[in-house]
Amino acid sequence: MKGKHLSSVLILTAAMLVAAYVVYDHRSDTQGNDPLDEYLENEGIDVADEGEVPDYEEVDETGVRPGMLLKDISLPVWDEEEKMSISDFRGDYVVLNIWATWCPPCREEMPELIKFQEDYGDDGVQVVGINNTTQEPNEETVGRFIDEFNISFPTLMARNNEVTLDYQVIAMPLTYILDPDGRIIIRHTGYLDYGVLEEFLGEAKEKYEEKGEASD
Repeated sequence: MKGKHLSSVLILTAAMLVAAYVVYDHRSDTQGNDPLDEYLENEGIDVADEGEVPDYEEVDETGVRPGMLLKDISLPVWDEEEKMSISDFRGDYVVLNIWATWCPPCREEMPELIKFQEDYGDDGVQVVGINNTTQEPNEETVGRFIDEFNISFPTLMARNNEVTLDYQVIAMPLTYILDPDGRIIIRHTGYLDYGVLEEFLGEAKEKYEEKGEASD
């Protein structure tokens, strides 16, 4: 058993190192790197594809698997002096989206997230963005991206590797769907459209309501 556990740890470590190299290489050469863009948009996303995510199993531990509580992290808010924590959004269903400006599927799905917030924001749903700022050339690039898409929901800035490590960001975009207690219902790597977001929200509500009925 110890040997199998060690092998699993080594495989995960190797995967994260490869992903870190890919991200770093893109950061150092952001122009004319079409093969890398193709990798991030296609192969890179498959590293943590939904088919590999374990089934929902509720446990009172922090982690990244469905059923676990997502670790509470406090991050600065874009263009503001204050910080916000993930726990600040308790009581709402949260769509937590981790992105970067140079990530093609991140750009493609951003209008979907904005519309989703506009349509469901009054119904106990909150979209929250986390920019993986350590992988950006500068913060001015992030600001231009936010202005370009007119992002209205909060954008938190990951200026160190805490988010990458604690939320296991192997590829982007990475989205967590949280219930009002901050528990992970879904972890999804890759592009999301509006219809899938609605499906995920429905699943989150169903699981949360089932839990409430079971405790009655």
